[in-house]
Amino acid sequence: MDLLEREDEQRLLARAWQEARSGTGSVVLLAGESGIGKTSLARRFATDPRGGPDGQVLWGVCDPLGVPRPLGPLHDVAADLGDPVARLLHDSAPPHEIHRALLDVLGARSLLLVVDDLQWADEATIDLLRFLLRRVAGTRSLVLATYRADEPDPQPALRALLGDVARTPAATRLELGPLSVAAVTALVGGRAIDPAHLHRLTRGNSFFVTEVVSQGAVFGDAGDLADLPVSVRDAVLARTAGLDADARDLADLLACAPGPVPDTLFPALGVGMGPLRTLDTAGLIGRDRRGVTYRHDICRLAVAGAIPPGGEVALHRRMLAALETLPDPDPAVVAHHALAAGDDGSAFRYAARAGRVAATAGAHTEAARFFATALAHAPRDALGARAGLAELLAHELFLTNRLGEAIEACHRAIDWRRADGDLDGVGAGHRSLASFEWYHGNRDLAVAHAATAVEVLEPRALPGSPAAGLLGHALAVQGFLAIQDNDLTRARELHERARTVAAGAGDEALPVRLMVVDTVAGMMTGDASARTRLLDALEAVGDDVKVEHSTCWTQLANLDVEQRRLDAAEKVLDRSLPLTVQWEYPICEHWQRGVRARLQVVRGAWDEAAQDARGVLTDSGSMLTHTWPSLVLGLVALRRGGDEADAHLERGWDIAVRFGEPLRVLPAASALAERSWVTGTADPRLAGAAELLAEMGSRPGTEWSAAELAVWLRRLGRPVGPPVLPPAGPGRLLLEGDAAGAARACAELGAPYEEALALVDTGEPADAFAALELLDRLGADAVAAKVRRDLRARGVTGVPARPRSTTRTNPAGLTARQVDVLRLLTEGLTNAGIATRLFISEKTADHHVSAILAKLDVPTRREAAAAARDLGLVPDRRVAQHT
Repeated sequence: MDLLEREDEQRLLARAWQEARSGTGSVVLLAGESGIGKTSLARRFATDPRGGPDGQVLWGVCDPLGVPRPLGPLHDVAADLGDPVARLLHDSAPPHEIHRALLDVLGARSLLLVVDDLQWADEATIDLLRFLLRRVAGTRSLVLATYRADEPDPQPALRALLGDVARTPAATRLELGPLSVAAVTALVGGRAIDPAHLHRLTRGNSFFVTEVVSQGAVFGDAGDLADLPVSVRDAVLARTAGLDADARDLADLLACAPGPVPDTLFPALGVGMGPLRTLDTAGLIGRDRRGVTYRHDICRLAVAGAIPPGGEVALHRRMLAALETLPDPDPAVVAHHALAAGDDGSAFRYAARAGRVAATAGAHTEAARFFATALAHAPRDALGARAGLAELLAHELFLTNRLGEAIEACHRAIDWRRADGDLDGVGAGHRSLASFEWYHGNRDLAVAHAATAVEVLEPRALPGSPAAGLLGHALAVQGFLAIQDNDLTRARELHERARTVAAGAGDEALPVRLMVVDTVAGMMTGDASARTRLLDALEAVGDDVKVEHSTCWTQLANLDVEQRRLDAAEKVLDRSLPLTVQWEYPICEHWQRGVRARLQVVRGAWDEAAQDARGVLTDSGSMLTHTWPSLVLGLVALRRGGDEADAHLERGWDIAVRFGEPLRVLPAASALAERSWVTGTADPRLAGAAELLAEMGSRPGTEWSAAELAVWLRRLGRPVGPPVLPPAGPGRLLLEGDAAGAARACAELGAPYEEALALVDTGEPADAFAALELLDRLGADAVAAKVRRDLRARGVTGVPARPRSTTRTNPAGLTARQVDVLRLLTEGLTNAGIATRLFISEKTADHHVSAILAKLDVPTRREAAAAARDLGLVPDRRVAQHT
C-alpha cells in the first residue's frame, strides 16, 4: 500500500540528502511508536528515484537480543564500507579508530547510512552516533536512524543521544504521528469496515490498520472488533492458518530468532526451499543482506506468542546447534539461544566471549551484562574462572558508574581467589576495591584496602614476578590517595617505590597511574613543567584513551580550575569530555561535568552550570562526582535567592567532610561562609574554620582554596591567621588589601561574580554601583539585595534600584551567557572576538552562536542580531539614531 500522510517527511529527507551531496551532511532521527511506519518511510526514501539516494544506501539493524551486538549495525554494512572499516571491525579495533575510519568513508562519498531500530542498540553504536553528530556536517553523507519513541524507559545512552540531537544544528528529529481518519478511510476503500471505528481501535497506527484491512476483518452487528492486541495478533496469525507442517516449523524457528537468520544456517537447520517459499507467499517474511526475517517485529512476536508451552526450548536448541556449525558465529547471538535453550555450558562460554568483544568495542554496559550472565552460568567448582569473570564484571560496572554493584562483585572475586589459594588475585582485588570505595565516597575504606593490597603482595613481589607489577599498582593507588589528601611528600615516596618495584613489569596501565601521581604533585607545588609533561603525554596518546588516561584528563582539568587557569581548563574539557563519551566512561564523564559546572559558575554561566550539575546528580551513582554539583547548585540558588540553596549546600558539606580531603573541605567551608554573609545567619561550624584553615591551608596545593576561605572569613569579620598565599590571583590581592587590583584580576580572568564582590570590598560607592550592575546581569538577586541594604545602611545615596522584571525577562529562552554572546553578535564580532571579550575558547563561542541561531530560529548572525533588537534583548540603535 502507498504511504499516506508522509509527504512532509519525505520532502525533508530529500532536502537533507541533497544538502549532504553538496557537502553538508547531517543526522536525522525518525521516531514514532511501533508499527507507525518508520522503517517503511526509510525504505521508501532509500529507493525513491525522484530524490532519494538511488542505491547509495547502507542499511544496518539493531536486533532485540537480550544483550545487543556491539556495533551490530556497522557489522551489517562492513562489506560495503570496505577497508579499513571492515578490517578494524573484524580485528575488534579500538572504537576511536573505527569511528575515524567510518567518518573518512562518509566524507569521501555520498552515502545514506541507516541505523534501524535504535531502541535496541548497544552503547557502542550510540556512542558512534554521538561521535558522528559533532562531525557529520563536514561530510557528504546522511545518517538516518529510526527508533521507537514509545519505549517505557529508554536506556540512558539513548536519552543522552536525543539530548545531543536537540542541541546540534546538524541534526533533526522527526516524529511520525498516527494516520488520520481520512487516511484510514482511503486504506479501507470499499470494504465493509467502519473507518472511524477502525481508527479508534488502532489509534491510526499504520501497521495495525494495514493488517486488519488486509485480512478482511468484519465488524459485528454492534460494530465491535476485539481490542487492539488481539485483533493484530489474529490478523497476523491468520496468515499462518493454512501453513503446512514444514512451513509452520520454519515460522516458529524464525520467531525465536531476534534478528535475521543467515542463509548459510538453513542447511544446518534442515530447512529447504519449500517452507521458505510458503512463508514468502504468505507475506510473513522478507530478506536483507543479513538473512531472512519477519517483515515486522510485531509479526514475529505474534507467531512467538502462539508457540505452545515448552516448545521454545527445542527451537532454541536447534538454533544453537546450527550456529555452532558456523566458523565464526556472533557470540552475542549464540549466547541468546544458549540461555533460552537452558544450556549452561554454552551460555557460560559464549557470554564470556561476547563480554570481551563488547568491552573492546567500548560497550561497557553490554559487557557488564554479558559477564554477569557468564558468571551466573559458570561451573560451580571453577573458582578461578568465576573469580576472573567477577573481576571483569566489577571493572565494567565501575566504568559505567555502578559502584555499589562493582564493590559487591569485587568482594566475591576476592573470596573465590582466597578459596583457590591465589594470593596475587586477593591482593589485586583489594587494590581494585581501594579505587572503587574512594569513588563511592568511602575514603577510609579505600585507604584500608590499599594498605591490605600492599600487605598481601609485598612478600610475594620478587623482581619480575606478577606480584611485583600488582604491588606497583597498589602503591600507585596509595600515592593517588595521598595526592587527594595533599600529602605530597608521601605521594612522591610511594611513586618512587612503585616505580622501583615494578620496573620491567611490562604493564601499560601502571606508567599512566604513576604519571598522574608525579605530574599532579608537581602542579600542586607550582612546577609549570609538570603540567606540560602531563598534557604532552596525553596528546601523544591521541584518542586511544584508556580509563587511566581519562583520569589524567580529569585531574588536569580539576587543577586548572582550582588554580584559576580558566581558559586552559576550558580547552582541556573541550578535548577530554567527548572522549569520555566516545569510550563510554560515565564515571569520568560525570566527574568532568562536575568540574565544568564549577568552571561555569566562576565564568558567570550559571544556567549552564546548573544544567551540568543537575545532570550529574541525576545520572551518577558516584559520591565523588556529587561534590561540586551539590555546591554549584547550592551557590547558584543562594546567590539568586532560590529555595533549594540550603539542601544542596548541606549535602555538599556532608560529602566534603565524608572525604576529608582539603580541596573538598575548604571550598565547602567557603560556601557555608558565603551563605552566612548573604543571609546574615551564623553557622556554628564556622567557629572552627580558622583552625581548619590553619591545618589544611598549610598543605601544598591548597593555596587557592585556602585564600578563598580566608577572604570569606574576613568578610564575616572573623580573625584568621595569614594562610599560605597563592602565587598570584584575586585571593592574594584581596588578602593583601588591594581590592581594586583584585577586581581587575577577576575581570581579566572572566570571573564576573568575584569581580563584583571585589568591587564591593573596595568600600567605594562608585565601585559598589558597578558591582550591582554585574550582579543584576548575573541574576544574583539575593546578593544584590544585600549590597543595596548595606549601602543604604551606610547612608549612601543614589543607590541604583533593582531593574524591573520586564527588562530582565528573556522571551527567547536564552541563557544568561547566550544573551551576553548575542549582545556581542549585534556588535558584529566574530567568534574569535566574542571569545576574547568573554574569556572563553573560540570553540565554546561557536557552540553558543549555534545554540542562539537555533533558539531564535534564524539562519544567520545578522538575522539573530535583528531578532535580538526586536525582542528587546539589546538596544535598537536604528531607532535611537532617528529620535
